[in-house]
Amino acid sequence: MLQIIKKVIITLIIVIIIDKIFSYTFTNYIFKKTISGESGGTINYVINKKSNLDFLIIGPSRAKHGIDPSIITSLGNNGYNLGINGTTVLNSLLILDILVKNNVKMKTLIVSADLSDYVKESKEETIDQIKRVYPYDTPLINEYVSKIGNVEQIKYFFGLYKLNRKILNVSYNFTKRNTVTDNNGYVGLPNMTDKPDVKYDTENFIYKKDSTNVEALKKIKKICDENNIKLIVIFSPSYKNVFYNEIQQKLMIEDFKKENINNIIDLSNINQSPDLLKEENWRDAIHFNYFGSQKFSKILSEEIIKRKIYKNN
Repeated sequence: MLQIIKKVIITLIIVIIIDKIFSYTFTNYIFKKTISGESGGTINYVINKKSNLDFLIIGPSRAKHGIDPSIITSLGNNGYNLGINGTTVLNSLLILDILVKNNVKMKTLIVSADLSDYVKESKEETIDQIKRVYPYDTPLINEYVSKIGNVEQIKYFFGLYKLNRKILNVSYNFTKRNTVTDNNGYVGLPNMTDKPDVKYDTENFIYKKDSTNVEALKKIKKICDENNIKLIVIFSPSYKNVFYNEIQQKLMIEDFKKENINNIIDLSNINQSPDLLKEENWRDAIHFNYFGSQKFSKILSEEIIKRKIYKNN
């Protein structure tokens, strides 16, 4: 029995050593030098190439494809769009934390999200948003990993586990690192090929003030305050208001203001932006095409000027 225990311990030690050697090598010599792709590359791009910004945009695909930093001149000429497809405010919080810990400076942070972020979420969705920032390691990430449970904490100890969903993507993007040109992160979309899908059940968009993403937004506000970063929260419109719930939207914004999150630009009601009503502006029901995003970016910049958010208020 004692021999079996010794073999198990020796095997475990060997596994840990191999894991640490390979994950350290991959992380430091491949992952950190990868500056494209949504498996951490775009975050690394900001850390390595855009470490001193006038403003940064974070959020899901509606941010990535909907806001062109080159048009938001009201906040300066040095902006970057770090929108990542399929992310929520929780993911944005963890990304902001990673950037701050890596000495990225910004004067203003624009957080783009929707009412649908601040409703009841599943445990699986929350876990997915946390895993998206692996293999980065900050105290805040560790805090969220611990909330998942002991099993995830044990898994998180192993570097290969934190990389296992990313090794192929990161390796491929690593080979393209020398072809990445200077960019502002924004990616315009082509025109739609079919009629927009308008089947969103917005009646179920019930604002939940104690949701994980509301908590995350509060923590974003705290990080911004601690680092003298102006926070702007924006809400984008949707085609024919298919992603809009007026009553719950108002409840949410009222609650945010109680938390001193005051720089809110709510453009979620498409009827407030007549220039965006036409189908020609849309890729699908919730994403602008290139032309629509250019119009929306201009509207957003004008709103920032009108509300004097660019000043120290």
